[in-house]
Amino acid sequence: EEGGEQTVLCVLAGQEDLRRDAQVLRDLLHSTQGGIALTVQDVPVTAEEPEHGEETPAEAEEPVSVPEPAPVVTVSAPVYTRPTAGAVLTPFSGDMLLFQPTLGDWRVHSGTDFACEAGENVSALTDGTVQAVFEDGLYGTCVTLAHAGDLRTTYRGLSEVRVREGQAVSSGEALGVCAASIPAEEAIGTHVHVEASRGDTVVDVMELLGEEE
Repeated sequence: EEGGEQTVLCVLAGQEDLRRDAQVLRDLLHSTQGGIALTVQDVPVTAEEPEHGEETPAEAEEPVSVPEPAPVVTVSAPVYTRPTAGAVLTPFSGDMLLFQPTLGDWRVHSGTDFACEAGENVSALTDGTVQAVFEDGLYGTCVTLAHAGDLRTTYRGLSEVRVREGQAVSSGEALGVCAASIPAEEAIGTHVHVEASRGDTVVDVMELLGEEE
């Protein structure tokens, strides 16, 4: 208190709303008797230092984006079925020459001859699509199937064909029946001649079946 005047000291933190409140208080005090003086002083505010031993809160980390796992694609192995239940009469020869009793000469045998009775069902080796149904002068009625992995199979010496071009067939599905004979291989009895290839390379049917000759 100096010279009959009372001094009121207001400490403000620099906020605009507090400054406005101080002005209102000053106007109020000046309007009263006693001559009270109001002094307004800005005091800078500093962040409080954490006491010794206190931990400052950790800054929030941004969430880490976890990529979605790639979908698992399951690929089933082909299922192979014997075209007939009969024995192998003439095996696949590869590059080796075999004597051909019907034609009376030596030649490679690019397929496998499976014994069957005339009229017995001849089955597809594995799933595929009928690529062609055609007649061959030496082997009679033939059916060619296209399969996955660039595999093709041809069944020679059929009768009563039950499929048509473009038709999807399953492993073991009947393509037709065994014919009474195959002109080019008549000497070895009733059978079906089955060939397989990948691209331009001939393949041993028995290897596909996982059997030995």
